[in-house]
Amino acid sequence: MRVPLPVRVLPALTFEAWLTPPPLGRSTAARDRDTLSKLSRCHFGGIPGFEVGTGPLALAMHGWGGRPAQMVPIALRLAGEGFRVVVPTLPGHPGGEKTDIKVGAASVRGLIEDLGMPDVVVAHSFASMVMRLAFSGVGPDRVVLVAPALDVSDALDVFGDRLRLLPWARSGLRSRLESWDPSLWPVLSGLYPQQLPGAEVLIVHDPGDEDTPFLRSAELAAIRPATSIVPIEGSGHSRILSDHRTLDLAADFATRRPVSRESAA
Repeated sequence: MRVPLPVRVLPALTFEAWLTPPPLGRSTAARDRDTLSKLSRCHFGGIPGFEVGTGPLALAMHGWGGRPAQMVPIALRLAGEGFRVVVPTLPGHPGGEKTDIKVGAASVRGLIEDLGMPDVVVAHSFASMVMRLAFSGVGPDRVVLVAPALDVSDALDVFGDRLRLLPWARSGLRSRLESWDPSLWPVLSGLYPQQLPGAEVLIVHDPGDEDTPFLRSAELAAIRPATSIVPIEGSGHSRILSDHRTLDLAADFATRRPVSRESAA
Protein backbone atom coordinates (compact mmCIF):
# COMPACT_ATOMS: atom_id res chain seq x y z
CA MET A 1 0.00 0.00 0.00
CA ARG A 2 1.41 3.36 -1.04
CA VAL A 3 1.08 5.87 1.81
CA PRO A 4 1.78 9.60 1.28
CA LEU A 5 4.88 10.71 3.14
CA PRO A 6 3.07 13.41 5.20
CA VAL A 7 0.77 10.71 6.66
CA ARG A 8 3.81 8.71 7.71
CA VAL A 9 5.51 11.74 9.27
CA LEU A 10 2.92 14.13 10.76
CA PRO A 11 0.93 12.83 13.78
CA ALA A 12 -2.07 15.05 12.95
CA LEU A 13 -2.41 13.43 9.52
CA THR A 14 -1.67 9.99 10.99
CA PHE A 15 -4.59 10.50 13.39
CA GLU A 16 -6.86 11.43 10.47
CA ALA A 17 -5.78 8.26 8.66
CA TRP A 18 -6.59 6.22 11.78
CA LEU A 19 -10.17 7.53 11.68
CA THR A 20 -10.64 7.06 7.92
CA PRO A 21 -11.97 3.72 6.60
CA PRO A 22 -10.26 2.18 3.57
CA PRO A 23 -11.74 2.57 0.08
CA LEU A 24 -13.94 -0.07 -1.53
CA GLY A 25 -12.88 -1.39 -4.93
CA ARG A 26 -15.36 -1.86 -7.75
CA SER A 27 -14.79 -5.59 -8.09
CA THR A 28 -15.24 -6.10 -4.35
CA ALA A 29 -18.42 -4.03 -4.38
CA ALA A 30 -19.81 -6.14 -7.25
CA ARG A 31 -19.03 -9.40 -5.43
CA ASP A 32 -20.59 -8.02 -2.27
CA ARG A 33 -23.83 -7.18 -4.07
CA ASP A 34 -24.11 -10.76 -5.29
CA THR A 35 -23.36 -12.16 -1.85
CA LEU A 36 -25.78 -9.86 -0.03
CA SER A 37 -28.60 -10.71 -2.46
CA LYS A 38 -29.09 -13.85 -0.33
CA LEU A 39 -30.29 -11.62 2.53
CA SER A 40 -33.07 -9.02 2.86
CA ARG A 41 -32.33 -5.35 3.36
CA CYS A 42 -33.31 -3.84 6.70
CA HIS A 43 -32.94 -0.65 8.72
CA PHE A 44 -32.92 -0.68 12.51
CA GLY A 45 -31.85 1.94 15.01
CA GLY A 46 -30.89 4.30 12.22
CA ILE A 47 -28.43 1.75 10.81
CA PRO A 48 -28.87 0.05 7.42
CA GLY A 49 -28.13 -3.62 7.14
CA PHE A 50 -29.36 -7.04 6.11
CA GLU A 51 -31.27 -9.86 7.76
CA VAL A 52 -32.16 -13.50 7.24
CA GLY A 53 -34.10 -16.17 9.11
CA THR A 54 -36.62 -16.23 11.94
CA GLY A 55 -36.32 -17.04 15.61
CA PRO A 56 -34.13 -15.75 18.46
CA LEU A 57 -32.08 -12.71 17.52
CA ALA A 58 -28.41 -12.93 16.55
CA LEU A 59 -26.17 -10.04 15.46
CA ALA A 60 -23.25 -10.62 13.07
CA MET A 61 -20.92 -7.62 13.21
CA HIS A 62 -18.05 -6.84 10.84
CA GLY A 63 -14.91 -5.06 12.00
CA TRP A 64 -13.12 -1.87 10.99
CA GLY A 65 -12.62 -1.93 7.24
CA GLY A 66 -14.91 -4.97 7.15
CA ARG A 67 -18.11 -5.45 5.20
CA PRO A 68 -21.53 -7.01 5.82
CA ALA A 69 -20.87 -9.41 2.93
CA GLN A 70 -18.07 -11.03 4.96
CA MET A 71 -20.62 -12.00 7.61
CA VAL A 72 -23.06 -13.66 5.20
CA PRO A 73 -21.70 -17.23 5.62
CA ILE A 74 -22.17 -17.06 9.39
CA ALA A 75 -25.55 -15.36 8.99
CA LEU A 76 -26.84 -18.08 6.67
CA ARG A 77 -25.52 -20.82 8.93
CA LEU A 78 -27.17 -19.38 12.04
CA ALA A 79 -30.40 -18.76 10.14
CA GLY A 80 -30.34 -22.45 9.22
CA GLU A 81 -30.09 -23.23 12.92
CA GLY A 82 -33.27 -21.28 13.68
CA PHE A 83 -32.02 -17.73 14.34
CA ARG A 84 -33.07 -14.38 12.98
CA VAL A 85 -29.73 -12.85 12.03
CA VAL A 86 -29.18 -9.13 11.52
CA VAL A 87 -25.99 -7.98 9.80
CA PRO A 88 -25.61 -4.21 10.29
CA THR A 89 -23.53 -1.95 8.09
CA LEU A 90 -21.44 -0.47 10.88
CA PRO A 91 -19.35 2.72 10.86
CA GLY A 92 -15.84 2.00 9.61
CA HIS A 93 -16.97 0.01 6.56
CA PRO A 94 -14.91 0.54 3.37
CA GLY A 95 -15.74 3.74 1.58
CA GLY A 96 -17.53 5.13 4.62
CA GLU A 97 -17.07 8.48 6.30
CA LYS A 98 -14.42 9.29 8.86
CA THR A 99 -15.57 7.86 12.18
CA ASP A 100 -14.44 6.37 15.48
CA ILE A 101 -15.16 3.56 17.91
CA LYS A 102 -17.56 5.63 20.01
CA VAL A 103 -19.78 6.14 16.96
CA GLY A 104 -19.64 2.40 16.30
CA ALA A 105 -20.69 1.60 19.86
CA ALA A 106 -23.53 4.14 19.69
CA SER A 107 -24.72 2.48 16.49
CA VAL A 108 -24.84 -0.93 18.16
CA ARG A 109 -26.70 0.51 21.15
CA GLY A 110 -29.22 2.02 18.73
CA LEU A 111 -29.73 -1.41 17.17
CA ILE A 112 -30.36 -2.93 20.58
CA GLU A 113 -32.86 -0.23 21.51
CA ASP A 114 -34.78 -0.99 18.33
CA LEU A 115 -34.42 -4.77 18.16
CA GLY A 116 -33.97 -5.78 21.79
CA MET A 117 -31.04 -7.61 23.34
CA PRO A 118 -29.71 -10.36 21.02
CA ASP A 119 -29.29 -13.90 22.28
CA VAL A 120 -26.08 -14.33 20.30
CA VAL A 121 -23.51 -11.91 18.91
CA VAL A 122 -20.77 -12.82 16.44
CA ALA A 123 -18.10 -10.11 16.26
CA HIS A 124 -15.13 -10.04 13.91
CA SER A 125 -11.86 -8.25 14.56
CA PHE A 126 -12.34 -4.64 15.75
CA ALA A 127 -16.03 -5.27 16.44
CA SER A 128 -14.80 -7.05 19.56
CA MET A 129 -13.62 -3.68 20.91
CA VAL A 130 -16.89 -2.04 19.91
CA MET A 131 -18.64 -4.63 22.07
CA ARG A 132 -16.71 -3.48 25.15
CA LEU A 133 -18.44 -0.12 24.89
CA ALA A 134 -21.81 -1.21 23.52
CA PHE A 135 -22.30 -3.98 26.10
CA SER A 136 -20.70 -2.40 29.15
CA GLY A 137 -23.68 -3.43 31.29
CA VAL A 138 -26.16 -6.16 30.42
CA GLY A 139 -25.15 -8.13 27.34
CA PRO A 140 -26.03 -11.15 25.25
CA ASP A 141 -25.92 -14.69 26.63
CA ARG A 142 -23.45 -15.94 24.05
CA VAL A 143 -20.67 -14.16 22.18
CA VAL A 144 -18.46 -15.51 19.40
CA LEU A 145 -15.29 -13.47 18.91
CA VAL A 146 -13.72 -14.25 15.54
CA ALA A 147 -10.08 -13.13 15.15
CA PRO A 148 -10.76 -10.47 17.77
CA ALA A 149 -8.85 -7.25 18.29
CA LEU A 150 -8.59 -7.14 22.08
CA ASP A 151 -6.03 -4.45 22.88
CA VAL A 152 -5.82 -1.10 21.12
CA SER A 153 -2.02 -1.12 21.53
CA ASP A 154 -1.85 -4.16 19.24
CA ALA A 155 -4.03 -2.38 16.69
CA LEU A 156 -1.71 0.61 16.78
CA ASP A 157 1.31 -1.60 16.14
CA VAL A 158 -0.33 -3.24 13.11
CA PHE A 159 -1.50 0.12 11.80
CA GLY A 160 1.97 1.59 12.20
CA ASP A 161 3.60 -1.33 10.40
CA ARG A 162 1.12 -1.28 7.52
CA LEU A 163 1.51 2.45 6.94
CA ARG A 164 5.28 2.35 7.66
CA LEU A 165 4.89 5.19 10.15
CA LEU A 166 8.02 6.89 11.40
CA PRO A 167 8.70 6.58 15.14
CA TRP A 168 7.48 10.05 16.13
CA ALA A 169 4.31 9.58 14.10
CA ARG A 170 3.62 6.32 15.98
CA SER A 171 4.19 7.90 19.37
CA GLY A 172 2.25 11.00 18.36
CA LEU A 173 -0.73 8.91 17.27
CA ARG A 174 -0.77 7.06 20.57
CA SER A 175 -0.59 10.32 22.52
CA ARG A 176 -3.46 11.80 20.53
CA LEU A 177 -5.61 8.71 21.12
CA GLU A 178 -4.86 8.70 24.82
CA SER A 179 -5.78 12.39 25.17
CA TRP A 180 -8.74 12.23 22.73
CA ASP A 181 -10.88 10.61 25.44
CA PRO A 182 -8.87 9.86 28.59
CA SER A 183 -11.64 7.67 30.00
CA LEU A 184 -11.69 5.49 26.89
CA TRP A 185 -8.08 4.37 26.63
CA PRO A 186 -8.07 2.21 29.81
CA VAL A 187 -11.22 0.43 28.62
CA LEU A 188 -9.66 -0.52 25.28
CA SER A 189 -6.14 -1.37 26.41
CA GLY A 190 -5.33 -4.50 28.33
CA LEU A 191 -7.51 -7.53 28.99
CA TYR A 192 -10.30 -7.44 31.56
CA PRO A 193 -12.16 -10.63 32.48
CA GLN A 194 -15.10 -8.62 33.82
CA GLN A 195 -15.93 -7.19 30.40
CA LEU A 196 -18.96 -8.64 28.58
CA PRO A 197 -20.52 -9.47 31.96
CA GLY A 198 -22.59 -12.62 32.18
CA ALA A 199 -21.80 -13.79 28.66
CA GLU A 200 -20.40 -17.14 27.68
CA VAL A 201 -17.66 -16.47 25.12
CA LEU A 202 -16.17 -18.56 22.33
CA ILE A 203 -13.00 -17.26 20.67
CA VAL A 204 -12.10 -18.58 17.22
CA HIS A 205 -8.69 -17.47 15.97
CA ASP A 206 -5.90 -18.49 13.62
CA PRO A 207 -2.58 -18.76 15.52
CA GLY A 208 -0.89 -17.31 12.42
CA ASP A 209 -3.17 -14.26 12.15
CA GLU A 210 -1.03 -11.26 11.14
CA ASP A 211 -3.68 -8.63 11.92
CA THR A 212 -4.72 -9.54 15.46
CA PRO A 213 -2.44 -11.54 17.79
CA PHE A 214 -3.63 -15.00 18.78
CA LEU A 215 -1.68 -14.65 22.03
CA ARG A 216 -4.10 -12.00 23.27
CA SER A 217 -7.03 -14.32 22.63
CA ALA A 218 -5.29 -17.12 24.51
CA GLU A 219 -4.60 -14.78 27.43
CA LEU A 220 -8.22 -13.68 27.61
CA ALA A 221 -9.45 -17.28 27.53
CA ALA A 222 -7.07 -18.10 30.38
CA ILE A 223 -8.24 -15.33 32.72
CA ARG A 224 -11.92 -14.94 31.85
CA PRO A 225 -14.52 -17.36 33.24
CA ALA A 226 -16.89 -19.08 30.79
CA THR A 227 -14.52 -18.51 27.88
CA SER A 228 -13.31 -21.10 25.37
CA ILE A 229 -10.81 -20.72 22.55
CA VAL A 230 -10.43 -22.88 19.47
CA PRO A 231 -7.50 -22.32 17.09
CA ILE A 232 -8.38 -22.52 13.39
CA GLU A 233 -5.02 -22.97 11.73
CA GLY A 234 -4.44 -21.63 8.23
CA SER A 235 -7.65 -19.59 8.10
CA GLY A 236 -6.12 -16.11 8.17
CA HIS A 237 -7.78 -12.98 9.49
CA SER A 238 -10.71 -12.64 7.07
CA ARG A 239 -11.02 -16.05 5.42
CA ILE A 240 -11.79 -17.44 8.87
CA LEU A 241 -15.28 -15.94 8.56
CA SER A 242 -16.22 -18.39 5.81
CA ASP A 243 -14.11 -21.34 6.99
CA HIS A 244 -16.35 -24.38 7.53
CA ARG A 245 -14.70 -24.99 10.91
CA THR A 246 -15.70 -21.53 12.12
CA LEU A 247 -19.25 -21.98 10.86
CA ASP A 248 -19.59 -25.34 12.59
CA LEU A 249 -18.21 -24.02 15.86
CA ALA A 250 -20.41 -20.91 15.83
CA ALA A 251 -23.51 -22.97 15.07
CA ASP A 252 -22.78 -25.50 17.81
CA PHE A 253 -22.03 -22.75 20.32
CA ALA A 254 -25.11 -20.70 19.48
CA THR A 255 -27.38 -23.73 19.81
CA ARG A 256 -25.66 -24.79 23.05
CA ARG A 257 -24.10 -27.94 21.70
CA PRO A 258 -20.74 -28.83 23.26
CA VAL A 259 -17.73 -26.96 21.85
CA SER A 260 -14.41 -28.81 21.53
CA ARG A 261 -11.35 -26.99 22.85
CA GLU A 262 -9.14 -28.92 20.44
CA SER A 263 -7.96 -27.38 17.19
CA ALA A 264 -10.67 -27.86 14.57
CA ALA A 265 -9.68 -30.42 11.97
